[in-house]
Formats: sequence, structure tokens, C-alpha cells
Amino acid sequence: MATTNYNFGGDRVALIVRGKHSADHEPSVMAQHADCALSKGAPVGFFGEAGGGGSSGRAPSSIGASGRGSTGKSNSIGLGMAGVVYDFDKLRQNRPFYVELAQAKGYNLVSTVLFVQVTASEAKAFDDAWAGLTKSPGSFQLLGWNCSTHASQAFRASGILSGGIPGLDTPDNLYKQLCKERAGKVVSVSGYVGFARSGSGFMMTVDTP
Repeated sequence: MATTNYNFGGDRVALIVRGKHSADHEPSVMAQHADCALSKGAPVGFFGEAGGGGSSGRAPSSIGASGRGSTGKSNSIGLGMAGVVYDFDKLRQNRPFYVELAQAKGYNLVSTVLFVQVTASEAKAFDDAWAGLTKSPGSFQLLGWNCSTHASQAFRASGILSGGIPGLDTPDNLYKQLCKERAGKVVSVSGYVGFARSGSGFMMTVDTP
């Protein structure tokens, strides 16, 4: 197993497709979820919560919907759910297998990370888009207003992408769109993913099986 650390210096952001085992793997719709890494490496993602209270650290058996509420119970159609943005601390509390390397290995959760080279203005706009979404997340819906929809909004608001996701709003379709529109400016790696604070930002670690 090869371990690689990735630092962020403001010149790249990332899309993280949970449940995607390699660049060519096409996970089923309910077996994938999209998170992002901001320009200083901070992990962030959009989720739906069906009820109050603390979140569970259950295995991500239904990753793609992000429709696993704070009770740990799945919402099969993702209707009537409040949207919420999880930063590093909230991910550690509610989805530790998305940010803690040992947890990702324990649950055998392989992700594919797509690093996207960006300009300073694109990086700032991408970070600002997620900050705005954090303040006003709105609702979550499984079809058309989900984790990948909101990640796409950030990529479009920053000028990294020119339009919406072709076809269904899925993390993998967003991944393919980025690969096509940003050809020559993307790098893909797959494995178990973890994050750790590093200076004023975060370092991402990927263990490739």
C-alpha cells in the first residue's frame, strides 16, 4: 500500500467521489457521494438531515444519496430533508469515515480524488461559494438537489465549470464533466482518504491499496 500526502497551496481544489474505486470505475447511483476540498485542503460536503440530534458513525452503506440523516436512518427518496454543509469538524462527528484514514480503512471505503488546477481568483470564488452555501444551505433532495448538485454549483460559481452536470446529478457524472472540461488540469488518485490540520489549512493523505 502506497501512502501519499497532498498539500494545498491555493492553486488547486478537489472533488472527492466516495465509493468510486478508480478513475474508470462507475459506481451505482446509491453507492457514491460527493465531497470537495477547498483551496487550503479543508474538506467540505453537502448532506441531508431528516431529524435533530447527534449523528451516527455508521458504515456508509448508502453513500450516494447523502440521505442518511443525523439519526443514522436512511431516507430512500430524500424528500423533506434539511440541507447542511459539513466542514472538517462536523465530518469527524457525523461521517468520520470520510476524514479519518483509519476509519476509511476500517469500513473499506475507497474514494477517488480529482485534483483540479485553478487560478487564485477561481480558488477564492470556489471557497466563497461553499461559505455562502454553509450560511444558507436550503433543502436536500435526492434527485436534482443533492450533494453533487451543490458541488457543481461551487464549480460553476467559480468559473471552473461552464454549466450543469450532463445527465443525472451524480458525483461520478460531475467527475467526468470536470475531466472533460478541465482536461490537462486534473489529476486523479484513488484509495483510502484522510485529512489532518496542517498550518493554516489541511493535508490530505491517500493510501492506495
